[in-house]
Amino acid sequence: MKNSIVLSLMVLLVASTYGQRNVEQHFKSAKNQEIKLDFKFADTINVFQWDRQEIKVNATVQIDNGEGNNAYTLKSEESTNEVFISSDFGDYFERKDKSETHCNNSKIKIAYTVYVPKGCTLKVKSITGNVFIETFSGTLETDLIAGNVALKHYNGELSLKTVSGDLDVTMKNAEIDAKTLMGTIYSDLDIEIPENEKSLSGNNRILGSVDTNGKKVKLETVTGDIFMRKG
Repeated sequence: MKNSIVLSLMVLLVASTYGQRNVEQHFKSAKNQEIKLDFKFADTINVFQWDRQEIKVNATVQIDNGEGNNAYTLKSEESTNEVFISSDFGDYFERKDKSETHCNNSKIKIAYTVYVPKGCTLKVKSITGNVFIETFSGTLETDLIAGNVALKHYNGELSLKTVSGDLDVTMKNAEIDAKTLMGTIYSDLDIEIPENEKSLSGNNRILGSVDTNGKKVKLETVTGDIFMRKG
């Protein structure tokens, strides 16, 4: 009986990892360089910070049950002011008679784990990726289409934007500019709203501050909700 259970677990493990490819690359980064990540198609983008002056990107890739895994690569460009890292699929989708606008109909599963230096300026762009960050110090920007952003602790400036996703940020002090076109803003923060801004603030827009000496926090979504939680 025990052997049957062990065998079943092994089969499940093999099945869950079958067709996956793991890609890991390291990139140098200077203190004055902005870091830009452009991962077009992603399930999750988990961001961590460390004390090293380098970037590590790990991607677990599964494209069309493994058929397109080898087409995936990471590309980088570097200048004095920035490091740009992007995902690339070569001509795989063209050969499959699928344009990039229809790639989402393919079975694409990519999970990213990214390490960047503490205190950096980071910009993340994605069509389908959900961004998760436990702790961040520095300047953070997101530009997403169908992804959520969740940030639990931060020290710095934020400019988080998504079209159809939710934004969930825990904060202590901040100069807030939050807006959603079709969603709702939820918050348990004690937000001070200036008299001249009260006519603009409501369920869909909030302009105000939490405590003093707060850094700028800009949150914007079209159809999603915004959650601003007390830290």
